[in-house]
Amino acid sequence: MPLRSDWSGEPCPIARSLDVLGDPWALLVLRQALSGARRFEDFRASLGAADNVLASRLRALVDHGLLRRSPYRDGARTREEYVLTDAGAQTLPILNALALWGEAHRPHRDPDLTMGIVHRDCGRTTQSPDRCTHCGTALTPASTAWRKSWAPQDLALVDAG
Repeated sequence: MPLRSDWSGEPCPIARSLDVLGDPWALLVLRQALSGARRFEDFRASLGAADNVLASRLRALVDHGLLRRSPYRDGARTREEYVLTDAGAQTLPILNALALWGEAHRPHRDPDLTMGIVHRDCGRTTQSPDRCTHCGTALTPASTAWRKSWAPQDLALVDAG
């Protein structure tokens, strides 16, 4: 397979998924959307992406059905925010798996900087991307939080909205 091309017609579901999720910016945008970001300014502030890069990734995620635009009023002006769709919310286990893999195989140089996946319903940290390893309940965007040691005041609640 070439380094990058259109994989949308490939028979392999992994290749077809990478056609949408293979761009690191896409996963980072989805991480922020799962953490509650909805407005362009929120994504820009948390990601530090150039406006053209961010606009392109948001547009692609809308085009692929992971986000949808929703109008809101900002004073006298109508703007749009980005809301996770069911398909976007279903990326939670993928991002959780990446977090678990990264903690296990790509730890930060500072061992005090870690990220844990918390099942809000029982309050325990889980080692599974899709099910609480303490109580066995399936993880959902509404019941999952990411605890980041570098931001202890910010138990970034994952909320599909």
